[in-house]
Amino acid sequence: MDKQPTNKRKVLFITLEPIAARMAGPAIRALELGKQLACEYDVTVFSPQGNASELSPSIYGEANVQTGISKSALAELAGRAEIIVVQANVLKTYPFISRLDTFLVVDLYDPYLFMIHIQYEKDSKTASASYRMMHQVLEKHMVRADYSICASERQRDYWLGRYCALGRVDTRMYQFDSSLRKLIDVVPFGLPDAAPKKNGPGLRALLPIIQEKDPVLIWGGGIWDWFDPLTVIYAVNEVRKQIPNVRLVFMGTRSPNPQVAEMRMVSNARSLAESLGLLDKNVFFADRWIPYEERVNFLLEADIAVSAHFDLPETRYSFRTRILDYLWCHLPIITTGGDSFADLIARDQAGLTIPYGDVNAWKEAILSLLCNADLKKRCSEGAAKLAKEFTWEKAVEPLRAYCRNPHTLPVHAPVKMPSILERAQAVYSRGGKEMIIKRSSEVLKDMLK
Repeated sequence: MDKQPTNKRKVLFITLEPIAARMAGPAIRALELGKQLACEYDVTVFSPQGNASELSPSIYGEANVQTGISKSALAELAGRAEIIVVQANVLKTYPFISRLDTFLVVDLYDPYLFMIHIQYEKDSKTASASYRMMHQVLEKHMVRADYSICASERQRDYWLGRYCALGRVDTRMYQFDSSLRKLIDVVPFGLPDAAPKKNGPGLRALLPIIQEKDPVLIWGGGIWDWFDPLTVIYAVNEVRKQIPNVRLVFMGTRSPNPQVAEMRMVSNARSLAESLGLLDKNVFFADRWIPYEERVNFLLEADIAVSAHFDLPETRYSFRTRILDYLWCHLPIITTGGDSFADLIARDQAGLTIPYGDVNAWKEAILSLLCNADLKKRCSEGAAKLAKEFTWEKAVEPLRAYCRNPHTLPVHAPVKMPSILERAQAVYSRGGKEMIIKRSSEVLKDMLK
């Protein structure tokens, strides 16, 4: 996948997730953003894991994709790059990147600190150690960044708070750019410009028990511990009393990254489906992660797309990438409220939003969409409308603009208390001698401490 050298500005993307036929969100994001920029720049996308030869050229376009090369080979690539785009765990594995004299962009689309406590809920020592380590890793990325991106305005509010707490939103930064868009801007996850089209067998080929006329609910992506598949399974158990052939298909159970263990919610969901007599009858789990290029075949055979989660900080600041595939395929969506996509789905009538853990509301929503063709059609049209806001071509624009005119941010300096002299000067500038006299007792007390 090597390209001929060019005189274009060199941009390097680094993700730690495998780039291969089966990919999770971080790898997909690096590839798709790289593909968009490759029309204008000399782009390389790197992962230490995977096999890029499994992908068709349409996935990466003009980008050069490198997987599994040595650390020294990566150092060579990085040394030639003018701009390096990293996800917010890369500097832990490749600390030398932070020392290079190059523009560094940090992608903060995944607020993963909120996930740690959920993932290790029953192991407080591991949760504490993991949180403290990743907190430090994240801080190093945010301190070194020349520019950063996230996936939504709500996420940006969160990251601006963190930047402020780190002391990066100081006077020099404000004078550099009062909008703070040069510090962090929004680059959403995207979806393809081309209309979805089947390219091979789908879920009915994988699961022959599902007949052509069986109504299918599809759960795209993995089953992570911060998701709530249990409420959906309970609802399907109720729905089958009226629609016995209703099917719920989970497209993946564990991450394509071999370093990520299967989460306990997978076994919880399987056990619940089995205990209710639904497993492999009304509820199905695809053991293998569906390849990126084949996902469309599963989605286009579904009637309704579903996503459910808990009332957690992770929910508020998440960006559910699976929802974009639902929109791309114009599927009516049923989802728990609370995240930014739920607000958009409600706004554009792309589906129905449900309170946390409300089995009856889920049952009624499923029945409404399956039994009301007009409602299903309206939601499908709403999904198609919303999809137009999230193409990769549109999503990449702030990052493209940065690459055209890259900048370095004011050097970060830890926040320290001002000296007595500095405080006196500040008081004088606000109120002159009278203010100094008025505040002198407070200043004197500080001097005597």
